Amino acid sequence: MPKRKPSRSRRRRATRPPAPPVAAAPSRPTPRPVPVTAPRETESTREASVTRFTARDYTYVRREIQRIVLLAAAIVVTIVILSFFLP
Repeated sequence: MPKRKPSRSRRRRATRPPAPPVAAAPSRPTPRPVPVTAPRETESTREASVTRFTARDYTYVRREIQRIVLLAAAIVVTIVILSFFLP
């Protein structure tokens, strides 16, 4: 039986030469972080976002779901009826 080759994780990897030392940067005082506030939501933007996502935009979804439910119910009824007649 031939000898197995070691897996890739056990093979020796080529070593890199050590990186040259980096000179320390002169110290400067760190700036204080400025707090960021979100823009306030006004009444007009709130109304615009509500009217943009009303139920009127998704009426086609309701029709398609009703069609899917009707089709699924018809398939279940057909399977139940066939279970009485087929062995």
